[in-house]
Amino acid sequence: MRELNWFDNVEPRVHPWPGLTWMTTGLSCDDVAAAVEFYSSALSFVAIAEVPDDKGKLIFARMRYRGTNFTLNSPEFDPSLKQPKPGDDSNFAFYVYVDDVRAVESRVKLAGGETLVPVAEQFWGDLKVRMRDPFGYVWDFAQPIQAK
Repeated sequence: MRELNWFDNVEPRVHPWPGLTWMTTGLSCDDVAAAVEFYSSALSFVAIAEVPDDKGKLIFARMRYRGTNFTLNSPEFDPSLKQPKPGDDSNFAFYVYVDDVRAVESRVKLAGGETLVPVAEQFWGDLKVRMRDPFGYVWDFAQPIQAK
């Protein structure tokens, strides 16, 4: 097995654009306003920028969770991205640390998400649940299991 360094490529420099990190994920959402509402209310993400079209429809938003940014893009704003279709398998999942996995699972379900893999202890020391949000994206929510 090759020897790896857990701290390789940790970037101490601050990004040249204040408030941004070195990587931002872009998601496609047919209804950006509904996505902002879901991620804000169910997951406590914060909208930090919004762009409406000339009729006032939200076509872009930038959201933040504990310093990490991601964007929500309508097909009008970025036609090269596609929102997952209902029932499609996902080819990736977000892994997000939260303070209380069970509380997040409850809020996501109340807001229209579904549990794909129930809350369970993982061998690496996390308590984790896998969920699909109402827009088709898959999220692993985890918290470290406290030492007893």
